[in-house]
Amino acid sequence: MLRQGDVEPLVLRQRTASGEAGRRALLLHGLGSSESCWDAFVAHRPPDLELWSAGLPWRAGGAFAVAERNDTAWITEAVRRIPGGVDVVIAHSYATVLLLTLLADLAETGRDPREELGVQGVVLVSPFHRQRPEDFTWAELPAFLDLLRLGAEDGIRARSRKPIAPDLRAEMAERSCEQLGPHWVVRHLHAYLHTPFLPVDLVDLPVHVVVGDQDPIAPPAEGTRLAARLGNGSIDRIDGCAHTPMAERPDLFSLAVQQFLTTLPAGHPPAAVN
Repeated sequence: MLRQGDVEPLVLRQRTASGEAGRRALLLHGLGSSESCWDAFVAHRPPDLELWSAGLPWRAGGAFAVAERNDTAWITEAVRRIPGGVDVVIAHSYATVLLLTLLADLAETGRDPREELGVQGVVLVSPFHRQRPEDFTWAELPAFLDLLRLGAEDGIRARSRKPIAPDLRAEMAERSCEQLGPHWVVRHLHAYLHTPFLPVDLVDLPVHVVVGDQDPIAPPAEGTRLAARLGNGSIDRIDGCAHTPMAERPDLFSLAVQQFLTTLPAGHPPAAVN
């Protein structure tokens, strides 16, 4: 039970009308971001794709900290709470690490995400993934915090409807990081550090990776290597994009999603939502 003043950790919102014969997708945002990072994609969505978005505990304005819990459980809960089920999960940034962890854990224990979650495929946007523990170094730890600030700036820039002066944008990003606090930052780093140990080659669910070729936060090469290691992976590189291709080039991002959807089985029937 939430106490007075507490923030609801998980909020689900239907973004489009139910499709008559299409598919249903759930959108998951990254660390310190929000559902608004998907607004441009929602406006450019593929035809007959019903969209839901999740406001997750690590969102901007979300819970400052939560009790120790496997963060992948929030994704499982979000998927299972969507009326009628979800065909595709589309995750960005930090959420890609958690979603991939969930899929790898299911595969390692012999469980099929198609049966456990009802999903037919996933899209990982600007994923974080390294192949070896030695790929992380002590020297880059301070830079990790700088990348979080840069990520906050990138998100502000992508969501802004008009240009913001660099100094003001930097101030807004710093404030965003202060509000986020240390708890989620450490959890993000811990999940990222664990990626070399994920048996991603066992994941045979269709996984489509989308990267921006100019991403300074999640190196595009990491996404490329991840797609190659996955049991059933594919990739799109969107030129001229940084960390949020769904906001920077929603037209090309939508096309990438639409083409991926054509490779998947038929979707769930439309859900009746009161």
